[in-house]
Amino acid sequence: MPGLPQLLAGATMTEATVFMAHRFAVPELGVEGHDPQALRLTLADLRRRRYNLISLEELFRRLRAGERLKRTVAFTIDDGYFDQGRIAGPIFAEFDCPATIFAVTDFLDGRTWLWWDKIEHVFEHTTRGEIRVRLGGELFHFRRDAAGGMEWRPFALRCQDASEADRQACIRELSVQADVELPEACPARFAPISWAEARDLEKRGMTFGPHTLTHPVLSSASDEQSEREISESWRRLGGEVSRPVPIFCYPAGRLGDFGAREIATIRRMGLMGAVSAQPGNVRLSRLGESADGWYSLPRHGYQGTLPDVLQCVAGLEDLKTSMRRRFRTGSAHG
Repeated sequence: MPGLPQLLAGATMTEATVFMAHRFAVPELGVEGHDPQALRLTLADLRRRRYNLISLEELFRRLRAGERLKRTVAFTIDDGYFDQGRIAGPIFAEFDCPATIFAVTDFLDGRTWLWWDKIEHVFEHTTRGEIRVRLGGELFHFRRDAAGGMEWRPFALRCQDASEADRQACIRELSVQADVELPEACPARFAPISWAEARDLEKRGMTFGPHTLTHPVLSSASDEQSEREISESWRRLGGEVSRPVPIFCYPAGRLGDFGAREIATIRRMGLMGAVSAQPGNVRLSRLGESADGWYSLPRHGYQGTLPDVLQCVAGLEDLKTSMRRRFRTGSAHG
């Protein structure tokens, strides 16, 4: 017996849903991520239910033209890891489903690797029993647990909210305190897609958009860095792929991670808009509520299961979020 999400997904007239994915599982390299077979089943089901699977750029163009969409889905993938092309690329092509990869261009250029991967690498390779490290004015103390590991993920989330200078200084100190040297080139499991692979994927329907040079949280960057991260990533992308997508993707993408400064830069560059990581469905009526609506388009995180995807495209996640917001407001005034 199908559940409520499946039933509603067959009848809903939700306008559009944009999904945001990250890594895809490569067990032989120790890469944890979305199950490729689950993605294949999801795309097959969306095709069977006659959802319109279109590119993010086409979605923007239709909305900009004032077209009210129905049952429309676009997929995006952040950062530019190798598995996004080699594992996910053929699956999206199999179902003729366009997908947009938002590339961290210095990462693809081999000039850097992503800071949270550096943190994971250090904690995986340290032989120390405990580590102390400072992030700005805050001291973090790690000890091995009963299983022999150290819980580092909450610390990585805290690093995300630190200033760029504090975060980079902390990672350098962490490397020293853990007695783990960070290699210049990233290990294979953390590697990016190559530009040659990107150009090949373009021929099979994938597109690429800008996601900064180095993936800082832009609200913690200086005016100069914020401008450079946005404009130079767009310029670099245009030098490597044939059809760069004129839509920006904010690193981290929460509402506090970007603001009027970043929106002004994107407008000045003439890009069509930008996407955030705020969950929600896309509705033309909402975009018209604010001139900035085109520069913070919501995306649902792709959780890798068909029931979750169907809840999102049916609007159930939007409904639950709205109900929780109303409950909190009502409780605050109760």
